[in-house]
Amino acid sequence: MQSLEENRRLIVIAHLSATLFMVGLIWTIHYVHYPLFANVGEQTYVNFQAAHVERIGKLLLLPWLTEGVTLIAILAIAFLGTHKALRVPAVINGAAMALVLVISGFWSAPAHGKLADGFDKAVHDQLMTANLIRTLAWSLCGICAIWIALSTWNSKNS
Repeated sequence: MQSLEENRRLIVIAHLSATLFMVGLIWTIHYVHYPLFANVGEQTYVNFQAAHVERIGKLLLLPWLTEGVTLIAILAIAFLGTHKALRVPAVINGAAMALVLVISGFWSAPAHGKLADGFDKAVHDQLMTANLIRTLAWSLCGICAIWIALSTWNSKNS
């Protein structure tokens, strides 16, 4: 625990950076990229979908992993350490991230699997709806990451 406490600010900065990156990415995907799926065309859609899944996966792997690992560390600091002010934003952040994971695993990934065979408007509409909830949940993660950072720098235990 001592090591986490000593590196608290570094952990919080890494968490904030990774989370805000992911918030920007999910808004870009939701507002720009996913809506364009409908305009790709039948001839190239399957290849487009495969390239999207591969490239997006590579882009989000490290930041999303960093976000998750640092959130676990922040939860440990909040509940096992002396920084009780981090508890509320860390728990809300954790709940929002859990929602992101559930939507990603049970709606988004399966929708991409179905779209791998070709564009389907109904599946695309479901993807957009699920992704809106995921986007809002990730935005809440961003708000909590800012709250955690502000609490860390404003804390008496800095």
